[in-house]
Amino acid sequence: MKTKKILKWLAISLLVLLGLLVAIPLFLEAKIGPILKNNVNKSINARFDFADADLSLLRSFPNARVSLTDMVIINKAPFEGDTLFKASEAYLVMGISELFKGEGEPIGIRELFVDGADLRLKVDPEDRANYLIALPDESPATAEQDSEGFTLDLQEYRLQNARIRYEDLKGGIQFELSEINHNGRGDLSLEQSELQTHTDARISFFMDSLQYLNKNSLQLDALIGMDLETDTYTFKENTGTINQMPLVFEGSVRLTEEGQELDLQFKTPDSDFKNFLALVPEAYSGNLEGVATTGQFNLEGTIKGANTETRIPGFEILMQAAGASYKYPQLSKGVSDINFKAALRNQSGQSEDTWLEIPGASFRIDSDVFEFSSTIRELTTNPRVKAALKGSLDLGKIAQTYPLESDPGLAGRLQMDLQSEFDMEAVEKRNYSRIKTSGTLSAKELRFESASFKDPVNIQNAALSFDPATARLQQFSGRLGQSDFSLTGSLRNYLGALLSDGLLQGNFELNSQKLVVSDFQTPEATEAGQGGEPAAAAFKIPANLDLVINGRAAEVQYDKLPLKEVSGELRIHDQKIEFREVRSRALEGSLSLNGELNTLQDKPRFDMNLGISDFKISETFKAIELFRTLAPIASILEGRLNSTVNLSGALTDDFSPDLMSLGGKVAAELLTSEINGRKAQVMQALDSRLEFLNMEKLDLRSLKTALSFENGRVQVKPFTIAYEDIAIEVSGGHTFDQQLNYKAVLNVPSKYLGPEVNKLITQLNDPSLQGLTIPVTAQIGGNYNSPQVSTDFSSGVKQLGDHLVALQKQRLIDKGSEKAKSLLGSILTGQQTTTDSTATGGAAEKGIGGILKEVSGTTPKDSTAPKTSTGEQVAKKAAKDLLGGLLGKKKKDTVKTAKDSVQ
Repeated sequence: MKTKKILKWLAISLLVLLGLLVAIPLFLEAKIGPILKNNVNKSINARFDFADADLSLLRSFPNARVSLTDMVIINKAPFEGDTLFKASEAYLVMGISELFKGEGEPIGIRELFVDGADLRLKVDPEDRANYLIALPDESPATAEQDSEGFTLDLQEYRLQNARIRYEDLKGGIQFELSEINHNGRGDLSLEQSELQTHTDARISFFMDSLQYLNKNSLQLDALIGMDLETDTYTFKENTGTINQMPLVFEGSVRLTEEGQELDLQFKTPDSDFKNFLALVPEAYSGNLEGVATTGQFNLEGTIKGANTETRIPGFEILMQAAGASYKYPQLSKGVSDINFKAALRNQSGQSEDTWLEIPGASFRIDSDVFEFSSTIRELTTNPRVKAALKGSLDLGKIAQTYPLESDPGLAGRLQMDLQSEFDMEAVEKRNYSRIKTSGTLSAKELRFESASFKDPVNIQNAALSFDPATARLQQFSGRLGQSDFSLTGSLRNYLGALLSDGLLQGNFELNSQKLVVSDFQTPEATEAGQGGEPAAAAFKIPANLDLVINGRAAEVQYDKLPLKEVSGELRIHDQKIEFREVRSRALEGSLSLNGELNTLQDKPRFDMNLGISDFKISETFKAIELFRTLAPIASILEGRLNSTVNLSGALTDDFSPDLMSLGGKVAAELLTSEINGRKAQVMQALDSRLEFLNMEKLDLRSLKTALSFENGRVQVKPFTIAYEDIAIEVSGGHTFDQQLNYKAVLNVPSKYLGPEVNKLITQLNDPSLQGLTIPVTAQIGGNYNSPQVSTDFSSGVKQLGDHLVALQKQRLIDKGSEKAKSLLGSILTGQQTTTDSTATGGAAEKGIGGILKEVSGTTPKDSTAPKTSTGEQVAKKAAKDLLGGLLGKKKKDTVKTAKDSVQ
């Protein structure tokens, strides 16, 4: 019985404890978040925040675990809004008693874990640092103030997938540690302790336009002795690797009020030359396993002195190789007689006194020897450079001695003998009196493959000579695909462009027997034009170019357009190409071009003015897609064409016009032309609706027209063409996908209206009837290859009837109102008056009424009979019947029609 009670109380206790472990976090979560934010924000000149805080007493029992997500520290002025630090997740482990401390009491942290940390350190051009955010404590310290914040009783910490970036905009320095995975173990609550750490990362270092390290692999195992009383950290047992090169180091770092006091030494543990190859990033050097090396390589360095806001520690880093060689097992040749010395030094502690010296470096591949030397002083301010290059090199042997990721098909012989001495300020200001450069560079039978071209580039001969101001291209001839080229000229400010993105200026003469534009397009662009994926990046002209090229080519092939005797000037500047007075023979005529191609925007844009003279029309529409789009109907013409074209728009990745972006105007004049109406569905449709027309007999000689286009639509300025003595007025437009919306108005002369109407017109003998025409409208819609043609003659018929009746009425009115009523009744009813005085006029009136009666096929009825047609209705019906033949209808026997109509 007693045992059951004990078990019962134990079960109850466990349930209560478990309930507390679950319930306490629910009550404290609302408290721990504000406490953390308040304690951090009170001590920094920045804003600390996080998305969510979670408290658990189970995950790290018997300790409490506080988890934070999406932490961020945002700078205040002068870096307002900049992110100094962010992390996707972090958790802190502390004793449970720490959760019950008041807002001003310190919180002891035992473990720390941070995932996805990103620390962005920056010094702006005014030498202000964004990381100096700790608020100064200007009031006298009190026990209460001393207790605020956090205490580090850390036993373990870990950083996962972190990144640290440092950018000094004033000093031109960029440093980055990426892909950081770091952990440490130790008791930081003791005044003297040891911290065991392990670090994996990639290191990059960029200074004054030079990339010294580029994502080089870094590993470090360090045992660090910590003396928290003197703030001294001593490296005891430490080994590491940069890329695949091993290093050992020792020394100490002591924190001071002004900064740090450093005393460090490092060196390679042995003198194997393979250690030097390990400095090259693995992506370029490949796996060094099995590489045969000879000779020695040594790397050692010291860093000693104070690091403060006004000075840097002195340092000396030495590298030396002697009698070295290497050969990869999978390659046929090796590099031998490798000798060099290099030293990077600063002895004064002032950054401007940093200098690099390479008194000599050389290597040999077979019988080819290459030598180099250089000294660069004042690295961080105004670098003063003295360098020399001399040697010859068979470029085809590079792939036989060094593992390249992809073989560029490099071949040819390179020879150089160059000397240069300058400072960067002189280069930037083009002060050539302080620049001493001389020498030559030449290449023969140079060949290489590039992703930019589908065919290899072949340079038969190239020769450059240098002086301080100018690089002279004395010879440069070669082939690419079907194209040949020969270039001579000069470049100015070549050092400024090479070393500091200065403006590269030049003048060249280009000559060619044949240039095929597609040879200079990327394979991706060519495939995109055939339905493949477009190129990934838009073409951009470098902003630091100002080049003038005067060119001549016997033949240029642009898409399907062959050009002959091409000449003109190209100026490349401000990220655009200007075409000036470009002229050529083409399509049995001549072509002129002025305009520009501008790559400043995301998509290249062009603005061109074309002058076309005496082009053969049929060949023009076969060769130039633009003309097929703007005037598809003109493809049926045979003859010659003069035109001026202004067009602008964007280019696609394959450098063809983006049709939906096109805008512009075209003016065209047809010289001699013929039509084969059966070539186009539109002409066949018109033929079927207007049988009296033969489209092949249209007179298009000296036709002048104009059109404009924008947003995928073409609008044609109204123009008139002739068919024998019928004037045809054409207006309307179409879309780029050839949806038609045109109107053709045929002004049909009276002679086509039949003998009765012509006799009636003669009898009326009115001047206004001279040259009388009836408008017949043809509406053309649908698609160009499946057109829809409808005709409208009702308006013309109504116009004819109204006009004839109005003339007759006016004549009667002129003779008197009483007489008019009598005569008008006689005319309209077809009856004859018995008045003698109307005999002369009555003959004409009887003629009009009789003609209309006979044409309409009706018998005169009593004027009182119901539903009797008026004279106006009869005239309109007569004109309508007469026009039937014009619109493809067969005229029926009028008498039979009349009979049928009354049955």
